[in-house]
Amino acid sequence: MRQYAIRNTQYAIVFLAFALRLFRLAFQELRGDEAFGYFFSLRTYDDIIATTLSLREPHPVGSYFLQHLWLGWAGHSEFALRFVSVWCGVLAVALLYRLARRLQLSPATASTGAFLLAVSPYAIWHSQDARMYSILLALTLASTWLMVEALQRGRWQVWLLYVGVSWLALHTHYFAIFVLAAQNCFVLGRALLMPRVRFGAVQWVQWQFVLGFFYLPWLFTAGETLTGYGGNGDSPSFWWMAQRSLAVFAAGESIPAGWRTPVALGAGLLLLLGITHLWRTGGSRRRTLFLLLLLWAVPVLATWASSQSRPLFNERYLIAAAPPFYLLLAVALTSAIRNSQFTIHYLRFTIRYFFPLLLGSLLLLSLSNHFTNPAYSKTRGWRELAVSFARFSAGLPPEQVRLAQNLPEPTLWYYYSGPLEHIVLPPQAHDAEGANAAVTQLVAEGVTRVIHPVQAAATWDDAGIAQAALAKEYALAARLSVGVWPVEIYSRVGGYTPLSVAFANGVQLNGAALQPERLIPGALLVVHLLWDGERAQLSGSEKVFLHLLDGSGQIVGQTDVPFVAERGAGEAAAYGILLPDTLPAGPYRAIAGLYDPALPGAPRIATTAGADFVGLGVLEGRME
Repeated sequence: MRQYAIRNTQYAIVFLAFALRLFRLAFQELRGDEAFGYFFSLRTYDDIIATTLSLREPHPVGSYFLQHLWLGWAGHSEFALRFVSVWCGVLAVALLYRLARRLQLSPATASTGAFLLAVSPYAIWHSQDARMYSILLALTLASTWLMVEALQRGRWQVWLLYVGVSWLALHTHYFAIFVLAAQNCFVLGRALLMPRVRFGAVQWVQWQFVLGFFYLPWLFTAGETLTGYGGNGDSPSFWWMAQRSLAVFAAGESIPAGWRTPVALGAGLLLLLGITHLWRTGGSRRRTLFLLLLLWAVPVLATWASSQSRPLFNERYLIAAAPPFYLLLAVALTSAIRNSQFTIHYLRFTIRYFFPLLLGSLLLLSLSNHFTNPAYSKTRGWRELAVSFARFSAGLPPEQVRLAQNLPEPTLWYYYSGPLEHIVLPPQAHDAEGANAAVTQLVAEGVTRVIHPVQAAATWDDAGIAQAALAKEYALAARLSVGVWPVEIYSRVGGYTPLSVAFANGVQLNGAALQPERLIPGALLVVHLLWDGERAQLSGSEKVFLHLLDGSGQIVGQTDVPFVAERGAGEAAAYGILLPDTLPAGPYRAIAGLYDPALPGAPRIATTAGADFVGLGVLEGRME
């Protein structure tokens, strides 16, 4: 009956891990690295290798190979992209239980460790991320489990399987080497302290040479990538690193930033209790403690040490160090706390139930934030942004519109599959000259509208290079917000309808152009106006109004913007009007004028002919 209960508990934990990782798997949009990995994995196997080397991609090819194979079977949806990580995350939970039992930890401790990994917000985040980190977690866990199996049983089949899995881990992420380093420290250190196990250490060294023999060709080939990578993280101090690593293992990144220090302190206390219990138990438990400490500390410290020479530290690189953390935590929860020797009843009760309850509450909060709170989401509103492009380009031929990103961010091109071509502006990091040349080329190609989602990045364009280059040839027609995205619309026209209308304050309107010429519901109408004339009489508070009127004279679209008095003579201005989503068919009249909101009643400024507006033209609307 006891074995039956244990087995059912294992099944329940694995099922829980699968359910939590599958829940809302495609709810959040892809982040940049996920989209990059997707496009990278679409290449052929040969091209993946060649591009990895030529671009000095800082990750090896294993996960891209796996995703390439998987996408051919499962399709290209967000759900399909992330399912490999889900599967590996669930496999890691099962492997952690198996490793704990092989290390002779009790069924309760093994189940608790597996449960902690199953519900870990940190592990779930990576299990719902289409990158290699969950794969690395499963492979390094399998490698350690096979190491223990091989050392205890010594069968060549297990040794061979260990070499194969470790080789795959090294081809998934270079930091798998830190787990192998921890394994070597354990085996060789144990051999120094225990002469009777030295024969196993000899076998171990032999199989390490086999592993090195098969891996070194790739290591030598990709050596320049490893030495030349500049990093994509930071270089924290030791204490800040310790806080961040403990907090992220304990509660993930879905907790308020101000909580991280107390969470890290609490996690550190629980770890200390687990470590103390294993040490006091003695015998084989000390060897287990030695192994778990190495598997946890070596990857964390090695990652931190690597970051001191270049900004390389990031919590996601610590994923392989998570399993020993959860096992040490499980020892504290199931043994150290449960067997506390406090004689005061209420104090013993508090220790036994307060810490698990507090940890459980923290995990529930973090998981809730991860699944439901947009503040902790990886998404940036890519779906909404991609849909908006059809609206902002409606009515114009696709060849006359370009999408201009000021950062080579691949996520947008996963979500946008429409006809508009796109460019990266500037084409290279901080390349103002290249940006100017690219805009000149747009003009030569007859592009009349440029849609520019603004994404400032210190690594590419944090000085407005894209905006400055576009402004030399195009007029800024509108600044709009699409979800979290600021979007700028730049416009250019080939000619104007002459007007020659003078206003009483000395300003003259010489021409107008409307784009597009036929109204589309929900589209962006851009009105170009050519201002000129004497401006000495301007107060500086004047504004331009533009109205789109239906057949009965009712306003169906409008915009009001400050009149820029400093605009040079003959320089055009552009104004965008977002049209309503429903627009009955029929003629519409566009009018423009000036008014001064600083004066009582905000009066319109009349023309010299006495009118208080200027007719710009008539457009046809159509229902869609």
